[in-house]
Amino acid sequence: MTTELLSALGDPKRVAVLGALCARPEVSTVAEVGARAGLSERDVQRALAVLGGAGLVRRDDAGLSADLEPIRAAAAAAVAATPVGRVAADFPRLDGCLKNGRIATIPAGNGLKAELGRLVVAALPQRDAYTEKELTAELAALGDEPVALRRLLVDLRLVGRAADGSRY
Repeated sequence: MTTELLSALGDPKRVAVLGALCARPEVSTVAEVGARAGLSERDVQRALAVLGGAGLVRRDDAGLSADLEPIRAAAAAAVAATPVGRVAADFPRLDGCLKNGRIATIPAGNGLKAELGRLVVAALPQRDAYTEKELTAELAALGDEPVALRRLLVDLRLVGRAADGSRY
């Protein structure tokens, strides 16, 4: 469904039709949508066919309406497929630190920092050792501040660091 959804949203005319329906939910006829979107009725009909096929537009007795649930579901599935998203449910207190399947902020409180460290360890691919560059690259895939995350893991003693700093 994601491919069909993205394909449906890949055309400016279809996006304009969906936008017209979202901006004014009371707009319910093809002519009204066309006037709002600045498109001909033919263009609106074509757009509605594709948008309806992707589950983004419904037609009923009340007229036309947008349904953004497929977009929300696709976004949730994309987040859940990330390394952080796969383990985030086990760390509900950290919801405020996460955004779109990534670690957006590091909390100030020590308790939440420790929990974030455990989340990072759970999300990291398990290996015997990392070079600093490898660990930083893996952490960059998890969050916006990979160096701070690396320091957090070391400070919490969740990863060890070789005396010369070459291995973790």
